[in-house]
Amino acid sequence: MTSASDARSPATATLFLVPPRADRQALGRRLAAPMLSSRPTDHALAERGLHPDVIELSAPAGKERIGIDQVRDAIRAAQFTPVESDRKVCLVARAESLTVEAANGLLKTLEEPPRGMVFALLAEHAGELLPTIVSRSRIVRVPPEEREARSERLTACGYSADEAQWLSRVADRPGDFERFLSSRIDASAARAAARARSTAAGVDDLVAVALGDDPIARREALIEIVVRAVRLDPRLCATGVVRLSSQERTTLALFLQELLAASFDLLREAIAAEEAGEPAGPLRRIDLERTCAAVDRAHRALHVFAPAEGVLLSLFFAAGGLIHAE
Repeated sequence: MTSASDARSPATATLFLVPPRADRQALGRRLAAPMLSSRPTDHALAERGLHPDVIELSAPAGKERIGIDQVRDAIRAAQFTPVESDRKVCLVARAESLTVEAANGLLKTLEEPPRGMVFALLAEHAGELLPTIVSRSRIVRVPPEEREARSERLTACGYSADEAQWLSRVADRPGDFERFLSSRIDASAARAAARARSTAAGVDDLVAVALGDDPIARREALIEIVVRAVRLDPRLCATGVVRLSSQERTTLALFLQELLAASFDLLREAIAAEEAGEPAGPLRRIDLERTCAAVDRAHRALHVFAPAEGVLLSLFFAAGGLIHAE
C-alpha cells in the first residue's frame, strides 16, 4: 500500500481507502487531479468539477447504486482522446455503490483498459469491492484530512508541538481526536506507560490492546508487535496468529492498516536518526523497510480472500527476514 502523496504516477486503477465521513466528491476530485497531468490549470479545473477529461461515475438521480448503464457510458467516453490533458480519469467516488453487474463491467475494462484512461476508485474498505477489482488496483490509504489543522487545535489545548503531531497521527479512528480535545492528558507520560505495558505484555494481551479502542495504547502495542515480528518471537508466530486469524476480516484488515502506519512511523524515526547521525532505535532501517513491504503484501493478500492464518504467518516470517516480502 502506498501513501496518497505517491499517487501522482498513475496506475490503470487506484483504489483510495478514505476516512469515514470524508466528503467523497471533493476528496475524489482532489485525488483525481494529479492523475490527469502535472499542470496546475488541469488540477484547478478538476478540483472544481469542471475538467472535461474527468468522467465522474455516480448513481443516477433518485438511485443509490451505480448501474451497468453508467459504466457503459464511461467506457464509451474513454474511447475518445483527452480534450485538454495527458489522459482521462474515470472517478468513482463511491465505488462500493456499484451493482454486481456494474462492477463486473468495470472489471472487464480494467483487464483491457482503454489507452490513455485511468480509474480512481474511492471506498472506506477494500472488502466492499469485488476482490478481483481490488487485486487489479494499486491501493492507497488516504489519511484523515487536515492533520496540520488538527495539530494546531491540539496545540491550542495545551499540548506541545511534538505531542500534537504524534497524537494527530495515532488518532485515526472515529472519536480518537475528539477524546484528546475534550480532556487534555499528559501524552508523553501516557505513551511511556503504554510502551512499558506493551513491552511486558504476553501475546494474548498485546493483541487485545492492538485491537482495542485506546489510541495511545493501541499504537504502542502495534509497535511492540512490529518489534517482536522482526525478532521472530515464536509466541507471536503461534499464539498471535491464532488470535488474530480468529477475528472478522474487516477487523483484521483494519489491524493491518494500523500496523502499517505504526511501521511507517518507526521507519520515519529510523531515517531521521540515520540522517542526524544519532543512534538507531530498536530496529534497523532495513528491518523496517522489509516490514512495511511485508505488511503491504499481507493487506493485499487478505483482500483477495487468502486464508487469514497463512497471510499472517507469511507477514511475520517476512518481517523476520525468513522470506522475501516482494
